[in-house]
Amino acid sequence: MQNSNLLINLRIKDKLTQLEMANILNVSLKTYQNYENGLRPMKLEEINLISNRYKISFNALLDITKDLKYFNTEENIDYKYLKFSLRYVRRMARVTIKDLAKIMHISASSIMKYEKNPMSVNIIYLYNFAKYFNVSVDYICGKTLKKEVF
Repeated sequence: MQNSNLLINLRIKDKLTQLEMANILNVSLKTYQNYENGLRPMKLEEINLISNRYKISFNALLDITKDLKYFNTEENIDYKYLKFSLRYVRRMARVTIKDLAKIMHISASSIMKYEKNPMSVNIIYLYNFAKYFNVSVDYICGKTLKKEVF
């Protein structure tokens, strides 16, 4: 899910070992190696840590765009805004939870869970949501006011 090559390049440029990066993210070495190998998706909070550390957008880290521009005005994910924006973007596009569930190949109850409790949102869902609605993950998470992906 995450841009593995970008993760590797950022770590090497910062002269960090995989173990050091794992410690920064508070994950095991094996988990971090799986991130770099593209075998396991990072959690939203981990994406946020990398984004803030290297001043790179969520969209670049998730390989939605090649543009590394960092528009984030907030250090933290605004979960209250994330809750609002997941529902707002879906409703503005006139897509029901049932229809979105079919599109995303997940259960309607999972979408309802994400919209009610955004701290549980899966990064794969956020990625697919952003791609489907052509909206920035940084925007969805309340880190920028720039809605579109550049």
